[in-house]
Amino acid sequence: MSVLTVRNFAFSATSFRTLVRTASRPFSALARIGLVVSLAVMVIGCASNKTEPSDQELALQQVEELYAKAKLALDRGNYNFAIQNYQILEANFPYGEYTEQAKLDMIFAFDKTGQVEKAVEAADNFIKLYPTHKNVDYAYYMKGVASFEKKQSAIDRFVKGGEESIRDPKPYRDSQQAFEELIKRYPNSIYAEDAKQRILFIRNSLAERELAIAQFYFDNQTYVATVNRCKNIIYAYETTPAVEGALLLMEKAYVEMGLDDLAASTHQVLLTNFPNNQKEPFKKEKGFFSRMNPFAD
Repeated sequence: MSVLTVRNFAFSATSFRTLVRTASRPFSALARIGLVVSLAVMVIGCASNKTEPSDQELALQQVEELYAKAKLALDRGNYNFAIQNYQILEANFPYGEYTEQAKLDMIFAFDKTGQVEKAVEAADNFIKLYPTHKNVDYAYYMKGVASFEKKQSAIDRFVKGGEESIRDPKPYRDSQQAFEELIKRYPNSIYAEDAKQRILFIRNSLAERELAIAQFYFDNQTYVATVNRCKNIIYAYETTPAVEGALLLMEKAYVEMGLDDLAASTHQVLLTNFPNNQKEPFKKEKGFFSRMNPFAD
């Protein structure tokens, strides 16, 4: 009911009461009933003028409230509660801008709660569902972050207590692949520079892992395997710091196998690429009887 309508109605009621007081005789019962009915119709008519919200408006209000509740929990670090509300939103409203953003937020929330497999899965699903989304670069980035944090394998826990240098390489490689895909598709992404730094760290870590395994082979006198691992480091991870250690270890392995020419050439490559390395050429340690022989070389 508009303000003008209310005022007119108030004036009419006042005029009616004045008319009643000044009448020479009272209204009949029938007239009074008619008046009451008329007033009721007027009130109902005014109330019906108020517009009820549509189903679409109600749905939008609900999804906004759900998202606001989940986002508040996310910002406060209550990640499990945030995930619950995002999942409710997603189940009840499978389409729309809020649902898309909820899917992205859940990737982050899964990662923060240590559910890295779910984070990777959520990132993959988002990339498949929304390959052209304006924020799909974030899904690639978070996939790389979450893959990097996957648990090490039982073998890596066994070898040297699961040191970083010898952890399971698959999560690192999955992470590197996601970051490389991000840089390839979205070179101007705000996450590209951080992804490059993470790739550099991953490559260094994988090279260190190879070097640790090569050292393990050397310690167990499996010199051919040692050389092969060192060659893999030199060719696959040529820009990493582990290359220096690989050349040094490969030289030692050649000496132990009696391949002095290869050992000497390897030492020369070491000095050429790492001139600050002042190590003398490796010499095979004499056995017990050789050390007792004063005429032995």
